[in-house]
Amino acid sequence: VACKIFEEIFSYQKSTRSPRKIILSFPSMSRQTDLENLANVLQSNECGLLLGIEDAVSELYPSSPAPYISITFPAESDVEPNMVVKESEQASCDDARTNTEDWVNNFLGLYRLCPYTSSVTRAAVGLKSVGVPVGGVHITVGHTGYCNIPSKRKLNAAEVTSLFWSEVSFLLNSPQDEWATSLLVFPAYDLDFDAFIEICDKIVEPSVVATKSTDYIGRAWFHPLYNADAVGHSTVIAGHAIPHKMVEQFRASSNDGNKKELHYDSLARANDLVRQTPHATINILRRSQLTKAGDYEKSLGHRGPKPNSVYVRNAVRLSDSLLGNE
Repeated sequence: VACKIFEEIFSYQKSTRSPRKIILSFPSMSRQTDLENLANVLQSNECGLLLGIEDAVSELYPSSPAPYISITFPAESDVEPNMVVKESEQASCDDARTNTEDWVNNFLGLYRLCPYTSSVTRAAVGLKSVGVPVGGVHITVGHTGYCNIPSKRKLNAAEVTSLFWSEVSFLLNSPQDEWATSLLVFPAYDLDFDAFIEICDKIVEPSVVATKSTDYIGRAWFHPLYNADAVGHSTVIAGHAIPHKMVEQFRASSNDGNKKELHYDSLARANDLVRQTPHATINILRRSQLTKAGDYEKSLGHRGPKPNSVYVRNAVRLSDSLLGNE
């Protein structure tokens, strides 16, 4: 349902914007409240402004013969012509894919920042005992050319969200031994961390929660300029890195008697570095695999990793290897 709705919003933003209203019906929908929740997300001020939506309302069976959502767009008196983005303004799709593959192989995998991913062809490794096969990392590159004209910002936001839900559908309908996880890459947002995170936090994440898709997927935001301090969170929030202060607290409370000195500034830089991909990226994970990984770690007992130790380990590892533990 979400995939279809955001696909239609994206199509509208690419069109001549006439008529101003689209109505989508879902006769076979079993969980109607998801449609009502999505309508609430779309009619929120933040989401409405980002996507260029004036209103969104739903009506459910039996009040209507079939559940449907009606989305209204504002009248546009000054629709700008399509903008042509010069090739030099952003990485090509091929370059973005190559850069991302290199990051997975020679950074994420090399430093074992994710204990279950070693390369683009080997994700969900080490979980065979809990029934999870090894699979690949599926990489999809968005084509939107970023532009700061208001109508184009709406088009950009619509494409990011539409591609996100399309990729969710693709991943969950693919065999696990073919694709374990997905990376959605948006080079057009490489220089605008705030704009990218705004879409992730104010459209993508609310739509995931509204449809109870947290039962099926995990998600994480990455960006070349990722900065947890700029996000400003002090507790764990979906999609984002663990705040620096929390990682520092995890380290302080660990029982590692061989702890090396690690200054807070170095820890913060390393913690950000884990999320600094070559391009603006959304990682989509299978919830079933995350659950199985948790079960596997619990089965190890005292031999397994301590809670939250991966965040400390990654910060120390990158600080030692790349930052020289300044």
